[in-house]
Amino acid sequence: ANPFNPAYMTGGSSSGSAAATARGWVAFALGTDTAGSGRVPAGACNLVGVKPSPGLVSSYGVVPACRSIDCVSVFAHTVE
Repeated sequence: ANPFNPAYMTGGSSSGSAAATARGWVAFALGTDTAGSGRVPAGACNLVGVKPSPGLVSSYGVVPACRSIDCVSVFAHTVE
């Protein structure tokens, strides 16, 4: 459920990381982003969501949805 309104969803496959961050359970969290599955939950949870350029952050150990564009994403309350 969305941390701000349980009637809404958090959206995207990395929404658990976004919800945990938005609730303050963690300072930041990691997810994956192929076609918005990191950025959409960040927006729905009022967070900063970063999708780095593919190859900038190692995706070693990640099972990709699409190897050429999938990458590790970061969720946080602020850029700092």
